[in-house]
Amino acid sequence: MTVLDEFVTTCEALLGQSDVGERIAEAMRPLVEAPAELSKAIEDLRPEPGRPAVIHRSDKLTVMGLEVAAGFVSPPHDHQLWAVVGVYEGAEDNVFYRRTSDGIDETGRAVLGQGECLALPPDAVHGIANSGGFPMRALHVYGGDLFATERSKWDPVSGEEQPFR
Repeated sequence: MTVLDEFVTTCEALLGQSDVGERIAEAMRPLVEAPAELSKAIEDLRPEPGRPAVIHRSDKLTVMGLEVAAGFVSPPHDHQLWAVVGVYEGAEDNVFYRRTSDGIDETGRAVLGQGECLALPPDAVHGIANSGGFPMRALHVYGGDLFATERSKWDPVSGEEQPFR
């Protein structure tokens, strides 16, 4: 059983807990704090550089390894699922928002460095960026099938909500 198999099994066992995101973040932290084995396992699954490595996908859980290029900036977006992010290489800049009647308003910022994890509730809206000079790599877990979930993004200039494809 690989480190990723063990992690997915742990995540599945935690499903249904009221604090599932925090518990998965606790289980993830040792993997991203000392990531040599995790990094190799994810890179072995990555179809090509820069593409997500889908580790597990079901209607209850998505686990993947993401690589974000230097200079990347995402639009604000939601997941409609709880999520846990653990950075194992580089840093992820986050901007958090709340929905308003006019769109979204910024509520805060955080930078996740190597070894840090963040649990997001299902109603979270955030944007991410990689302001570093090299790729950022992170382990992501979502409380459902991320690829089958209808999500939104917001135009960074107009603030208009749009489908996220």
